[in-house]
Amino acid sequence: MKTLFLIPFYNHPEKIKALCEALAGYNLHILIVDDGSNKVSKKALENLSEFGVEILTRTQNGGKGAALKDGFRHAVQNGYTHAFQIDADFQHDISEVAEFLELSRKYPHDMIMADPIYGEDAPKSRFYGRKITNFWVKVNTLSTDIKDAMCGFRIYPLKELEWAISQSKSNRMEFDMEILVNAVRAGVGLRWIPLKVRYEKGGISHFKMLKDNVLISLMHAKYFFSLVPFLLSKVFRGQKYVWWQKGERSNEFFLKVSLFLTKNLPIFLIKPIVMIVVCFYYIFSKIERKNIREFLQNVEKFSGKKPATSVFRNFYEFGIAICDKFRIWQNGVLENELDIDELMWIKEEFEASKRGRILLTSHLGNVEICKTLSLRSPSFRMIILVYSKGNENFYKILEQISKGQIKLISVENLDAAAMLELKEAVENGVNIGIMGDRTPVNGDKFVEVSFLGKMAKFNYGPYLLAGILGVKISTLWCVKNGDKFSIELSDIADEIKLGRDRKASVMPYVQSYVRQLEDHACKNPSQWFNFFDFWR
Repeated sequence: MKTLFLIPFYNHPEKIKALCEALAGYNLHILIVDDGSNKVSKKALENLSEFGVEILTRTQNGGKGAALKDGFRHAVQNGYTHAFQIDADFQHDISEVAEFLELSRKYPHDMIMADPIYGEDAPKSRFYGRKITNFWVKVNTLSTDIKDAMCGFRIYPLKELEWAISQSKSNRMEFDMEILVNAVRAGVGLRWIPLKVRYEKGGISHFKMLKDNVLISLMHAKYFFSLVPFLLSKVFRGQKYVWWQKGERSNEFFLKVSLFLTKNLPIFLIKPIVMIVVCFYYIFSKIERKNIREFLQNVEKFSGKKPATSVFRNFYEFGIAICDKFRIWQNGVLENELDIDELMWIKEEFEASKRGRILLTSHLGNVEICKTLSLRSPSFRMIILVYSKGNENFYKILEQISKGQIKLISVENLDAAAMLELKEAVENGVNIGIMGDRTPVNGDKFVEVSFLGKMAKFNYGPYLLAGILGVKISTLWCVKNGDKFSIELSDIADEIKLGRDRKASVMPYVQSYVRQLEDHACKNPSQWFNFFDFWR
């Protein structure tokens, strides 16, 4: 990493030489951006060559934010990775510079921020003003990690802040706050170090009480009214990456809020909330809209019949499915929501089996309904293999609320010990559930099969697992028609026979699963929840 000191300068001639002299001991390049200062101040800058200072001159005063932006651009053009902003008034305790630099080296992708410590010399108006603006920055970032948003003593990781800087419309004192809001919204981490700040009598401040407070207030208002779109776009933003590379779409706090709502609100109140949220999802999910549109077009070509649904309907059904997912895991489902006859037949089928089996599910419908089996049949136990990378919080919460009835195992951790655990589990009658319509993370265990008239990749790992464990493999379909859930259990094979060419030997079983998936996709197109490019 390569760091420089960046000092925005406007008519602060008294302290600038002392500041540069103090900074020179750290052997970093010093860049001063002169923001259209007067003649006296420019004269003060002429005597700094002995400290190796570079002066970048703006012809007209544009404000602190404008000066910093010019400094950022200049730093990047000259190969610097980090900019250490220090205000020209020399209010900050320079002795802490080394600690800031050390923390930046340890966390090069994070912003290193000052948590100011004020003495009795701090003006009360400035003190309380900071409290107010800090509150609004916390609101506009949905972060409780904000200690101070205004202190001009911080290290910027320039590459990580490209988006945050490009989105900035502020050029004056509000820039310090805006860049912080944008950085947090972009996912840049923050590290804090306490720093003493002194206010001297007769000190020069360019903070214009009326003008700058108005600009700061307008900035806070702008970000407050963009809060909902930001939150929703964060949760469901279209991404160009393959599905397993997508990070978790919401944090643990918001997942718990969703759980609380689904646990305590009746479904008729949840539905309008879902509709509002889904509208925002739909707006901000260009890639996902395109992928669902392609799916529906393929269904129409394959079946010869136009699906009685729409792209938006898939989004809405997905929102309802998420609510059902949380509701089922917490409370189960009501008797009048189930096809009881089918459920009892499936219950008897599992109770008659002495050994467990592989249960192939899909991202069509709501597989969480299988929890109703565990609630109505004490002998029904299940391990679900999941791709947990990037979704750790989600699966952590599901494990907590399932109370051990259904165990989750990450497929990223299927080592010898995990395989032995699975072997023992099926021998004891535990079933293993795994999604059949996802390719594996390592990308090497897939076959290409025609699906809805186009070639698509399918994971053949579950079939290998069934062959190795010597267990039956079936499909479990869980769809919702109106307000009623239906469950269907279909067999693929009582035994998977593996030959020398394992990939070829499992192909008929994969094709059997795909044919079932095609049938259910054509019957229930609105419940297709594969939002990535399935035919990639």
